[in-house]
Amino acid sequence: MLWQERIENYARETGFPKCLFVGPDGRVVGTWIMGNDYRVKSAYYGGYPAGYLRRIRALFPDKKRPLHLFSGQVDLAAFPGDTVDINPELKPTYVDDAQTLERVPLEKYDLVLADPPYSVEDADHYETTMVKRNVVMRALQRLPIGAHVVWLDQVLPMYRKDAFEQEAAIGMWKSTNHRFRGITIFRRRDAAISQNVASAARRRAANRAGRREA
Repeated sequence: MLWQERIENYARETGFPKCLFVGPDGRVVGTWIMGNDYRVKSAYYGGYPAGYLRRIRALFPDKKRPLHLFSGQVDLAAFPGDTVDINPELKPTYVDDAQTLERVPLEKYDLVLADPPYSVEDADHYETTMVKRNVVMRALQRLPIGAHVVWLDQVLPMYRKDAFEQEAAIGMWKSTNHRFRGITIFRRRDAAISQNVASAARRRAANRAGRREA
C-alpha cells in the first residue's frame, strides 16, 4: 500500500480528524492527541494508551503477521499477533532478549510493534536492564524486505540507513502530566536498492568535489 492509501484507511476506520500528511520528501508526518482517557486495559506499567493499537492497526490493514516486541501484557484483542518478552511469567509466544531475538523466526513477520523501556528507571520497573536500541535494530535486520517496524519511544533509535528507511514520524501526546512520545515507522529496505542509493550518493559527492577542485 502507498502511504496516502494508509492515511485514508486510517481516517475511515478511526473517524479521527485528518492529522497525518505526506511531506515533500515522501515521509509521513503528523501528531496524535490521545485525549484524556488514562486507561491502560491491562493495568500493566508502561502499557499502550487507550486507542493506540486501534490507530496503528488502521494504518496497516494489509499486514497479516504482526509481532509485538517488549510485549508485556499487550491487548491482543485490539491487535492480534505473536509476542516477545524477556519475562516468562507474562507467557509470551517467545521468551527472548530483544537485543538478540535468537528464538524468534523474524522472517515470518511483516510488522513489528516495539515499545522499549524509555529510561533506566522504566527498566527498573520491569526488573530488567536497559536495552541498547541500536542493538535491537540490528537484530531486526533479519526481517524480510518490506516489513515495517513501528517504534514508540522518547528517543529515535540508531539504525543502518542501508537496512531501514524511516517512512513516518508521528508525535503523540497522551494528556497533561504525561510524557511526549514519538512514533517512528521504519521499512526494511531492499539491499540492492540501498546499494544503488549509496552508490548514487557517492557519485554526487565525487562530482561536487570535482567541481570544487576545478
